[in-house]
Amino acid sequence: MSTEKQEGFENEKPLASEVMYHELFDLNPQPMWVYDVETYRILDVNEAAVRNYGYTREEFLTMTILALRPQEDVPAVLQSVELVRQHTRLYTSGFYRHSRKNGEVIDVLIQSNIVYMQGRKAELVLSTDVTTWVASERERRASENKFKAIFDNTTDAIVLCDDHGCCVDMNEATLRLLGYQSAELQGMHIDDFLQLPQGIPFHVVWKNFLNGEILNGLMKIARKNGSHITGSFNAKPNILPGMHMCVITDVTERLEKKRELMESERRFKALVQEGADLIAIVDKRGNYMFVSESSHPILGIRPEEFIGKNAFDWIHPDDREAVLALFLTISEHRQIKTEPYRFMDGAGTYRWITTTATNMSDDPAVGGVVANSRDITDAVEKARALLVSNERYRQQNERLREIAWTQSHVVRAPLTRLMGLADLLHSGDCGGMPLETVLSLIRSSAGELDEVIREIVHKADKVQNDDE
Repeated sequence: MSTEKQEGFENEKPLASEVMYHELFDLNPQPMWVYDVETYRILDVNEAAVRNYGYTREEFLTMTILALRPQEDVPAVLQSVELVRQHTRLYTSGFYRHSRKNGEVIDVLIQSNIVYMQGRKAELVLSTDVTTWVASERERRASENKFKAIFDNTTDAIVLCDDHGCCVDMNEATLRLLGYQSAELQGMHIDDFLQLPQGIPFHVVWKNFLNGEILNGLMKIARKNGSHITGSFNAKPNILPGMHMCVITDVTERLEKKRELMESERRFKALVQEGADLIAIVDKRGNYMFVSESSHPILGIRPEEFIGKNAFDWIHPDDREAVLALFLTISEHRQIKTEPYRFMDGAGTYRWITTTATNMSDDPAVGGVVANSRDITDAVEKARALLVSNERYRQQNERLREIAWTQSHVVRAPLTRLMGLADLLHSGDCGGMPLETVLSLIRSSAGELDEVIREIVHKADKVQNDDE
């Protein structure tokens, strides 16, 4: 209120309009002031403005309205006042920023109207501090913008439904996932694309969802083109009154890869755990890190008995050096293959095995040398038996050749003499040789032949006995 009006209250009885002014202006709980439209100077100010802005009444009356604005906002004030100057009656309102005496910038809602004081054009201003509301509104808008950014840009499908399960909104990912246009999905019942197990009614599932009993899981989804996918869903009822949200991720490919992995693991188990070969993983020092279950049926040693122990402790001392020397080259050659060597089994006897070792230390899933070993004891014993048999037959053949040579050479000499002497006796002409001499030669040749025959029989008997 101006000084003149204050003096009027002191010297004479105030008018009814002045009392109303006093009540509406000075006693108003909202900050108010009047300023001169031409000079911007503040003409009057109420107590609420003094309390809210921190200036005294005297300080207010020496200020212009430009002092209540941050410096960067002054051009907007000048433009607004220029608009007021062009009208005789004008009500305006809007959101602005004001500065308190302590430098704090606040958000205010300004409502103003043109008034006249002592014939001068002025504007009555009512200021409402909305700093808290503006901050809350900014947070709300930021939250909405975040949700919109997520809603519009996430790769997961987001569907919003009403209480009846009808689609009211969806993002682009939903359209891509289901293959529909937005207009086609608007109002569509989600039961039209959800494939529930046979015998389970949708209304039961929907009721359980609204009660918070079903919030996530897997479901079959029918696309517009008739194909089916598997979706992993996370749902939340009543994100707003009567509004329910479901986020769907297409896990069809992931489940297929998981199925392939499980099949691969089953094949691995069949090959490694139940196979005829002994599979092991050792570190670069030969210490066992993993041993397949086949170690027990093959060697009579359970896998856990190997873990942490060195493989070379089981190798026969006569074979150990050669196998170790070959193993030490594994860093140079990714794969090595051993000659047959002896490996101690659970009973303390040695089995013949051969090993193919592959260096997979650089593979994080393995982290060591994979040793694939095969028990060849039976094959080695059969090979040895064959060598013994071949040697026996070789010796037999050698004796038979000797017998044959005897028959063809040693027997021939006395037999030839006997045949010649027999011819002499048969002809009756012994060439002047006495008969006794001829008979003596016959007995000598016959004895020699008998000796040869006996030797042949002896050797033949020996060959037969050796064969048996």
